[in-house]
Amino acid sequence: MTLLAHAVPHLDTPANLEMPEPSQPETLTLLDLVCAIADEADTDEEVVATIQHLIESGKVTLVGNFCSRDIGRRRV
Repeated sequence: MTLLAHAVPHLDTPANLEMPEPSQPETLTLLDLVCAIADEADTDEEVVATIQHLIESGKVTLVGNFCSRDIGRRRV
């Protein structure tokens, strides 16, 4: 999870607070991102919201099967 610690606000620890913002976004597969966030999140809704924020803010770039897919919110 240290890979995403700087990008997820609730993972701010003293060590992470001293880390500078990376100049390039993290590059991950959607599966890796979901697994990393799910390990720390309390609910599925938190997983989805965090992933959406990381992608939309440009802090994470997806590679693999979902790199060119729109994963924005769907209204049901």
